[in-house]
Amino acid sequence: MFGFITHTWNAIRGLCWHDCIYCYMDPANNPNNDGSELHLEEKELSLGHGSGRFIFVGSSTDMFADVVPSKWIVRVLDHCNKFSNYYLFQTKNPERFLEFIDHPVILSKSVLSTTLETNRWYPKIMNNAPQPYDRANAMAAVAAHGVHTMVTVEPAMAFDHDELVAMIRACKPMQVNIGCNTIRSIQLPEPTLAEVQALITDLNTFTRVHIKPNASVLK
Repeated sequence: MFGFITHTWNAIRGLCWHDCIYCYMDPANNPNNDGSELHLEEKELSLGHGSGRFIFVGSSTDMFADVVPSKWIVRVLDHCNKFSNYYLFQTKNPERFLEFIDHPVILSKSVLSTTLETNRWYPKIMNNAPQPYDRANAMAAVAAHGVHTMVTVEPAMAFDHDELVAMIRACKPMQVNIGCNTIRSIQLPEPTLAEVQALITDLNTFTRVHIKPNASVLK
């Protein structure tokens, strides 16, 4: 998903409650996903993480969705804190980050990221996910705690330029990742190439922009 990530780890697994139709982990889009119920995979909590790695935790489901028990999240964070690594946590529900903001792995070993695929609300596409405006407001509150933040614009969907730039700026991201829709059987309201390039130009004035391989045409 990210070229700069060295490993992924998923102790919380199962169907993502947000149910975005374009998700690469949706059973309808991924034959390797058996559609199991959300659960904590206990055996994962006995595994070592090594050291010097950049690990994306929760790449297969949104572990910060409202339906995920807090005790599961604490156990995942506690396990991560046993090792000398750097961790990426990404969610469409960043308000939940604030519940764990004082955990040592969050404060000193992590990048906290949210997805802002657009500033607009597409309810039939995003389903149970919080609205983008709410995500940006929550990330601004997260950034105020001094933790490292990141934003992912993927899959980029039709947006309003000034509004999206302002929302991303409020998140104070150290990096913005931009990617395209990879599930071509799913039709999304996509921006034009010129619109995305203009977005990249403005983002480059205040943060680092990472173009994902699936959007290499934008480079």
